[in-house]
Amino acid sequence: MFIARLAGHNIEIDNRYLYLRELFKDYMADGEAEFSVSVTDEEIEKERIETLDPPKSYLESLAVYRKICEKLLFDDIVLFHCSALSFEGKAILFTAPSGTGKSTHAALWRKKFGSLVTMINDDKPLLKIGESGVTVFGTPFGGKENIQTNMSAEAAAVVILRQEKENSIRRLTFTEAFPTLLNQTYRVKTNEGFQKTLELFNFFGELPVYSLGCNISIEAVDTVYNALKNDGILP
Repeated sequence: MFIARLAGHNIEIDNRYLYLRELFKDYMADGEAEFSVSVTDEEIEKERIETLDPPKSYLESLAVYRKICEKLLFDDIVLFHCSALSFEGKAILFTAPSGTGKSTHAALWRKKFGSLVTMINDDKPLLKIGESGVTVFGTPFGGKENIQTNMSAEAAAVVILRQEKENSIRRLTFTEAFPTLLNQTYRVKTNEGFQKTLELFNFFGELPVYSLGCNISIEAVDTVYNALKNDGILP
C-alpha cells in the first residue's frame, strides 16, 4: 500500500504486485489520502485482452487507473488519450486513433525544438477541466515507451492528426471536433458518469482545436507551429 499524487489529489493505492509501486515511483506522496483504490481478481481479469497474455501485475495497473479515473471524474478530471507536450510552458495535445502517428509527431517536436519541449505524457494524461481553462497533468501511464513527466501545464490547443501525403491544417468548430474528442476521452460507464463527461465538454470546447493532415515529417511540425503562432496561441 502506498500514496500517490495524481492531478493534485493524494490517492492511497492498495497494490498486490510490486510493478504498480515501481510504475508510480515518480508520483509517490506523503500526507493524508483523499480516497483509496483497490481492485478485485475479477476487475483485474476484466482488463485482459484475448489476443495477448499480459502479466497480472500489468492488468492490475490498468484496473487501478480505471478506478482512479472514475473517482477523479467527479472532481472535473478526465483521462484524454493523446500525446501531450509542453512548448515553452504551453501544452499542446495531439490526438488520433492508435497507430496514426501522434507519438511520432510529438517526437519530431522534441527533435526540432529540443529543450523548449517537455513531454507531459505520451498516452494517457489527465485533464482538469473548468471555467478557467484546461490543465494537463502527467501520469505514470506514458505509453509503450513510458514517456511522461510529473508536471502540469495549461492547455493551449488540441490537434487532431490524420495521415496525408501533404501537410495541411485548419481550425475546427467544436461541432466538427466533438465526436473525435469524445471518442478519445475515457467515459465512465454509468449514466451519471456520462452526463458529467458531457458537462465538462462544454468547457473543453473552448480550447482551439485543429485538424492536421500530415506526412509525419519535420515540415508537419512547421505546419502546426506556424498555424498556432499566427493565431496567437504560441509565441
